[in-house]
Amino acid sequence: MTAPRANETSVLNESQTDSESLLALHSLDEYQSLQGQRFAGVRTVLIVLSSKAMIYDVEALRQKVLLAYPEAAVFFMSTSGQSMGVVCPRAVDLVIDLTGPGQRQGWFFARKLKGMAKHIVGRNAGLFRKKIYDRIFDEKADKVGLPDDFLERERAVQKRVLSLAGVPVIPSGGTTADLAKKIALELPPMADR
Repeated sequence: MTAPRANETSVLNESQTDSESLLALHSLDEYQSLQGQRFAGVRTVLIVLSSKAMIYDVEALRQKVLLAYPEAAVFFMSTSGQSMGVVCPRAVDLVIDLTGPGQRQGWFFARKLKGMAKHIVGRNAGLFRKKIYDRIFDEKADKVGLPDDFLERERAVQKRVLSLAGVPVIPSGGTTADLAKKIALELPPMADR
């Protein structure tokens, strides 16, 4: 008897694995692939929040960034350039700009951000950002894979921008199908005593 090949083994494992385990394995694989996207030596992170839709709250974003960069201090700024919470320093290691198209910013706000950061990641939402930012997500070019609903689209785009910075956005839980009837039907009958 010969041993199954690697691709046959993965097919066997997938057919025998439940959907929750497959989701966990997919999340783990995604997390490991994002480790290559991380910038080295990041101690300070500035996140410019979207003015139209904040999918993740400030503390959730802080937690996600600290998962990727455990030694970093995280600061927040609005699209108008106002600090939210603790005032950020003049020089930071990484800027994650979640500002989307049509959201108001100053004319040279992107250049100002680039001047204060070693690395900058964001959306292609304004003038010359493709040339200014180190990594950019262009949602106009990648419209095919984005949902039509505004909030779902914002969630997908912000997740991709965060992944460009090496920040994992992996759901930690969720609702599963109710298996009460299935489990009850599979139980052996109760014996008479």
